[in-house]
Amino acid sequence: MKKIDSFFKFISSQLKGSNRSRGNSLRFRNYYLSVKDDKRNNVAKIVDYSMWRICLFFLMFIYIYSKINKLSISILISTFSFILVHKIAIKGREHKFQQMKEQKRRYIGSQKVYNEIMNKTTDEMKVYIKKVFGVMGFTELNFKKVDQRHILLNSVYKEEKIMLLFNIYKNDLDVELKEVKEFIDGMSDSGIKKGILITTSDFTKDSYNYIKNFNENYSILLLNKDKFLKIIENRGLFPTGEEIDEMIESKISKRHKNWDKYKKAAMSKGKVKSYIALSIYLIIAAWYTTFTVYYMVISGLILAFAVITFLLNRREEEEDTIDFEKLLNDM
Repeated sequence: MKKIDSFFKFISSQLKGSNRSRGNSLRFRNYYLSVKDDKRNNVAKIVDYSMWRICLFFLMFIYIYSKINKLSISILISTFSFILVHKIAIKGREHKFQQMKEQKRRYIGSQKVYNEIMNKTTDEMKVYIKKVFGVMGFTELNFKKVDQRHILLNSVYKEEKIMLLFNIYKNDLDVELKEVKEFIDGMSDSGIKKGILITTSDFTKDSYNYIKNFNENYSILLLNKDKFLKIIENRGLFPTGEEIDEMIESKISKRHKNWDKYKKAAMSKGKVKSYIALSIYLIIAAWYTTFTVYYMVISGLILAFAVITFLLNRREEEEDTIDFEKLLNDM
């Protein structure tokens, strides 16, 4: 009995360990290494990877054999050379993996923070601003104007007054030079020499050039979306590793659901008749071409696919039947 209990404890510990390390699982690695333009599935990537390695080995062997003309020595040298190149490639791939992992995790965290900011009410945004800039050392935050688009406040940082303005845009409109000048005028009216202008989008090129060449006794800092998110990240206000893992898990699940949709579309009940009709057409057409065997093989494969599709749909219909009363009784 003790052995059985120990066995179950071991299995439980392994499962917990698996949950903790899912960020380094094969599914997550494939997600990190996936490229938007790469439409290959995981099997195709493995086949391509293997074929490149095989081709590389034979190219090495052919080159070395052409130089020394000794089969056994050529195989030996090619093998050692291939192992060396393979190890170097693995290190390079691991370095690339770590870079892409960091980039994608940061992007996912940034998107979560950005979406949360954009969905906050004005009161929630005031609390969030106090939290972010309070961590940075800003004090005496005094809100002057608060609406759905702008949040204006005065603050103190290292005994200096600083005016802050948040431009909250729910689209990709850039902050224009006119708004920057209005902000500077507001600073002038308040007798404040330093200001920070923050936006959830970006600033126009004219705005950047104007501040760059601004020669008056004012110091203005422009923070666009990316810079502001970077500040939030550096202050430890990003989602935790577990939260990012959960979001990645959700994205992977959605990809699998999309694949299931395509599979269901190809193997839907309405397609069975079409597959059978196509199979019969190929059988008839086979007798009028010189590729009879080829047509017959393709026809047989399509007919087999039609039978499999029919059986799978029949089983799914049985599984999809839900007894709601039974579900309630099982609660």
